[in-house]
Amino acid sequence: MRSRTALLPALTVALLAACSGTPAPPPDTAKTRATPAKKPALALRAIGTEPGWLAEVDAGPQPKIRLQLDYGLRKMELSIVVESEQKNGYVGVTDDGTVIGLIYKRERCSDGMSDRVYAASAALWDGHRMYQGCAEVASP
Repeated sequence: MRSRTALLPALTVALLAACSGTPAPPPDTAKTRATPAKKPALALRAIGTEPGWLAEVDAGPQPKIRLQLDYGLRKMELSIVVESEQKNGYVGVTDDGTVIGLIYKRERCSDGMSDRVYAASAALWDGHRMYQGCAEVASP
């Protein structure tokens, strides 16, 4: 009971200050959060296991490829990407000159871990190793 009566004077002062008509100070703009950037639409998202990997290809005339290889230990983004002539994959070059190739085939595919069924199988070549997996492909 004692703690409630001790808060009463402080609450009264706060309420009176709020009703005094003094405008509140403007919000601190430095503390406001920036709106997160909108993710680009994807043309292709491929994943695989053993070792875990992920590849995302942006849709549009100048796509980028974002890669996470070896369970996310290696990450890279390729900004110069070309779609294959057969329209079944992408080729790009890393900053160190490594050629990255990502192809897909529209066929039923299961990743082997989740038993999820995908519309395409995928293969990724990073200049040293071939990764196998499945893919979601945007409809043309």
